[in-house]
Amino acid sequence: MKLNEITLKNRTVILVLAVILVFAGAYSYSTIPKESNPSIEIPIFIVNTIYPGISPADMEALVTQPIERELQGINGVKDIRSTTLESVSSVVVEFDLDVSNIEASQRVRERVDIARAELPPDVEEPIIIEIDLDDFPILTVNLAADYPLSRLTEVANRMSDMLETVSGVREVDMIGDVEREVQVNVDIDALNSFGIPLQALVGAIQGQNLTIPGGTIDVDRMSYLIRISGEFDDPDEINDLVIVGGGGGGEGPAPEGLVYMRDVAEVIFGFKDRESFARLRSYKVNENGELVDLPAEDIQDLEVISLNIKKRPAANILETVEAVLAAVEDYPLPGGTQVVITGDQSEDVRNLISDLENSIISGMLFVVLVLVFFLGIRNALLVGTAVPLSILVGFIVLLSLGYTANFVILFSLIIALGLLVDNSIVVVENIYRYREMGYERFEAAKRGADEVGYALIAATSTLLAAFIPMTFWPGIIGQFMGYLPFTLIVVLLCSLFIALVIYPVLTAYLVKLDGEESRPRSKGFKMLQYGLGVFLVVAIGMANPVTLLVTVLVALFFVLTFKFMIKPLSAVFMERTLPAILDWYRNFLNWMLRRNYKIRYAMLRNTFALGMLSAGALFAVLGAVVSILSPAGQLLILLGGVFAGLGVIGILIHFVEIMLRGNKYSMYSGLVLAAFIGIILGAVSLGTEVSLLVWVTLMGLPVALVILGGIGLLIGTRTDKPLLVTDNRALLLNSVLGLMVSIFFLFTVIPTGVEFFPETDPNRIIIELEGPIGMNVHASNATAYDVQQRLYQLIDEDPKVKANIENIQINVGVAGDPFFGGGNQSPELSRLTVNLVDYGDRAEPSAITLRKMRSVITDLPDIIVSIEGEEVGPPTGAPVNIEVSGEDFDEVVRITREITQKLIEASTTRQIPGLVDIRNNISGGLPEYRILVDYERANRFGLSLADIAQTVRIANNGLEASKWRDGEDEYDIVVRLREEDRQNLESLAGLKIGSPSGLIPLVAVASFEEGTGLGSITRLNLSRTATIEGQAESGFSGPEVLSQVQTLLADYVADLPLGYTVRYTGESEDQEEAFGFLTTALLVGFALIFLIMLAKFNNVKSPLIIMTAVGLSLIGVLLGLILTRTPFGLMTFIGVISLAGIVCVNNVVLLDYVKQLTEKGMSKREAIVEAGTIRFRPVMLTALTTILGLVPLTFGINIDYVGLFANLDPNLQFGSESTAFWGPMGIAIISGLTFATFLTLVVVPVLYSAFDSVADRLSKNVYAEQSADA
Repeated sequence: MKLNEITLKNRTVILVLAVILVFAGAYSYSTIPKESNPSIEIPIFIVNTIYPGISPADMEALVTQPIERELQGINGVKDIRSTTLESVSSVVVEFDLDVSNIEASQRVRERVDIARAELPPDVEEPIIIEIDLDDFPILTVNLAADYPLSRLTEVANRMSDMLETVSGVREVDMIGDVEREVQVNVDIDALNSFGIPLQALVGAIQGQNLTIPGGTIDVDRMSYLIRISGEFDDPDEINDLVIVGGGGGGEGPAPEGLVYMRDVAEVIFGFKDRESFARLRSYKVNENGELVDLPAEDIQDLEVISLNIKKRPAANILETVEAVLAAVEDYPLPGGTQVVITGDQSEDVRNLISDLENSIISGMLFVVLVLVFFLGIRNALLVGTAVPLSILVGFIVLLSLGYTANFVILFSLIIALGLLVDNSIVVVENIYRYREMGYERFEAAKRGADEVGYALIAATSTLLAAFIPMTFWPGIIGQFMGYLPFTLIVVLLCSLFIALVIYPVLTAYLVKLDGEESRPRSKGFKMLQYGLGVFLVVAIGMANPVTLLVTVLVALFFVLTFKFMIKPLSAVFMERTLPAILDWYRNFLNWMLRRNYKIRYAMLRNTFALGMLSAGALFAVLGAVVSILSPAGQLLILLGGVFAGLGVIGILIHFVEIMLRGNKYSMYSGLVLAAFIGIILGAVSLGTEVSLLVWVTLMGLPVALVILGGIGLLIGTRTDKPLLVTDNRALLLNSVLGLMVSIFFLFTVIPTGVEFFPETDPNRIIIELEGPIGMNVHASNATAYDVQQRLYQLIDEDPKVKANIENIQINVGVAGDPFFGGGNQSPELSRLTVNLVDYGDRAEPSAITLRKMRSVITDLPDIIVSIEGEEVGPPTGAPVNIEVSGEDFDEVVRITREITQKLIEASTTRQIPGLVDIRNNISGGLPEYRILVDYERANRFGLSLADIAQTVRIANNGLEASKWRDGEDEYDIVVRLREEDRQNLESLAGLKIGSPSGLIPLVAVASFEEGTGLGSITRLNLSRTATIEGQAESGFSGPEVLSQVQTLLADYVADLPLGYTVRYTGESEDQEEAFGFLTTALLVGFALIFLIMLAKFNNVKSPLIIMTAVGLSLIGVLLGLILTRTPFGLMTFIGVISLAGIVCVNNVVLLDYVKQLTEKGMSKREAIVEAGTIRFRPVMLTALTTILGLVPLTFGINIDYVGLFANLDPNLQFGSESTAFWGPMGIAIISGLTFATFLTLVVVPVLYSAFDSVADRLSKNVYAEQSADA
């Protein structure tokens, strides 16, 4: 490769480049924005429209439908959903992901502008909100005080304004405040006595509270501005306002015949109706970075005003929170003000990233330790630097592309730990081999790197082919998980660049042969070296003496450990153990490849089972294809089933024969396997209940081994005498196939279950209470208070629950849901947020705490309760999400309520275990007084429906007539009837409406009717649709719960009237799409890998053997899932795809060398044995480095290295939040790769030989084969 020649000629440039990359990578990682979840951008927009006092049915007809019709015509729209409540219309429009947010925003705004012309003239302007899935509070600043809430509101407003100027802050939402307004409370009796219409009061205020320019006037040399000012300086001035039209037509005295505002209304500077409440109870406080229990007397409810801080997109959450906390600390607050910080998301991010960083460091240490044993200390340290260097270069690329450091990217690096050293190992080993051959160091570097360069490119391409299809993952899940394959591709390409460009130069300088003296260094270099050492010691000591002490102790520990333990053990391993293993392996392969040609029908005996199984699969595939065009395909499928059945029977017979021939070795193997299974299941049972069926079923195989081995020993079965198979190759292949059948059988008998995303231990528990539509905020507050008291009693009685809780935050009257109203006030909704202590400080899993809380929050009449944990992962639908649609909405409501009742009964009676929190979006309806206008009589008086409706709205809801400005503050001036007149129907009936004919009583043109209207109306794609939702309780699989729900409702759904449908959506729909894509990605990845290998080997045999090994590696995956009782889910599926690429690389390395040796004239059997022996070390290194790199995170081994070096506190713990999420993928890769290593080193060589034998026998070259292998 000319590349190596160029790099070695410019080696000084390469060394400088390496240093620059290290510093640039460190800078990139320190500055890249940090967050827990990846940023997800999807084009979703909400159109919120307010029309006060309008019923849901009227809102649907007047507002929702016109907007929906316009939005429907936009290209690229995926779904349109709407929710219509009293006075509120909320339309959610979701676009396909190939539509950009900017383009979608422009289209929505254009269509809403068109729809605006169809809406009623007095409807408020529609508000368009672009949904940002990251638009949630990153921190809550709670203010409490011993002075009035009104004054605290002013303080909170000023602090909110200040916080919105902090770098990185997008907006600040306030909850629990009281808002002031100027209220003009009208006495209806006085108003009627003077014969004044209600609109006259509004007109009087609007006509007076004005400032109008009157132009300019020139006087002498000056120009003066003329301004006519009538704005109120004080609300009391409104009392003296003369109402136009007064003085006649009524009774009662009026000075000089005029009627003033004070005569008919009371003007006060008061407060708006309370819209929300906020309370906080803390059990622990943060003192100097540590949580400390509050004394019992200090634990109390605080009435607070909560400021929810939201960050800007792409802002660094750690820096933003730090800046906010600094601003709060420096902000001057009045005496008696208390500040409590809750919901600090940066702590979650910091803990999550810290866990993954610590796992990366632990994994790197394991990788280097393995390299030391196989390569020696010097080469191990050189090769080990490939890991951090590749990662740092990767962060340069990620930062330049605008990515953030999130937990998906960091876990991708953990997967890559073992893979990043592969290319460097090959380069260093080959250059070292040329040095041993006597070449000069730079010539050796050139020849060694040239020889393996193209092979490394091919191997890396094979690995990348497994990940490339995953980068096209669509949807929200794809945007979330797409960071994983992209990061792996980036760092693997970086490792290839480092191996081909930087490592030839570094190896030439740093690698030396055994016994070779080190090159003498100049005096200046030594002085520089010592000077840098002294500088580092002094700098570390000045920064933190503890860090210096720990650094010295750790360095001393590693030096002593290496000198007295690792180096001697490594020497023994390299000089004795490894050669002995290789000798044993060589002999084992020779024994495995031994064949007996003297037995009749050897071909038939050896290949019957495999042939039947292959024929069955072939006929099944052909039948599936043919069945698309003709029913005859079913016959082919049936024939395939027969062949496959015969194959399975044959395999099982061979399997039994092998155990019989094993004699005592079968018995020994059975005992060892039983002990292994017992240890694994015992460890798993410490955290998860393992059923007796699982124990009995898994112990079946070792027991069968012991029994059949004992029978074989008793009947004297000889290990070298064939019964049904004739050579060791057939024994091995049939054993593997028998194991595969057994594992699939076990997976069917004792399934581990299916899940979408793994269940994690939540950091917060969210309790949502939803009352009936029309429930006011004070009633909601009483319900929330009741739930609080139940939680407090649980906390006081259960020490473990109390130990888990940091604080409880209560918000009443706040939806907090960006998909409806943008999180606006909803009086019937309340939310209790239980913030928990860090994972390592919990007395019990938070899932258990959640379950205990659910048990005490029951028996709340008419209240829908939802209790969920805040989990890691992308947003998905509910595990049980059922959509009911049809022509008649009344029938839809009936069906929805019946299904809901069935599910509630199934949940209550535990007919469906794990089904909880069942709810639907059909509300009980809002009680209402209907005003039925007599249009004929109204027309006689010159009244329109709009005139009547406007008067009623002003009287009841009030109307903002104008604003009063006090400095920079601005307050609404609201005109409406006084409270006592708004609380009875008689006052409303006595309302008089101004008309051309004078004042007309409302009862003269309308009648009243009491009834119940629709509480809310939900629609999907312009059709009324009802939704039923249910959750899966902690410890239960969502897909399994849904499966039981579908079974329960199967007969009911089948008997539905024609035209009514039930769809299962939500999480199940997301899962189906994700699994479908991953299946496609796996097949496309296989196709790409096959094509790459086909191009490399120029034959079909080797690619087929490698793909067979990939398929057989599923045995290890399934066995790992069975033993650890891990459900098969999305993360496991991704692990299988990742495993496929790793297995391919190992086998390509092996078979490529077999090909090279046969091309040099070596016999096939000798080439297979020699290639296996030579490639044993790189294959084992790849497997061990990848497995050990994943061990810390998969099994939750967490050491806080920062704490260790900063204050001697390693905070060693087992288990973490990351382990729960990523553990299933780690288990799939570890167990699969463990078995795949056996496949690569044993099964693949035998399979290669068997393929050759079959080909030779089919071509009738048996004697040629015998002579070649003699």
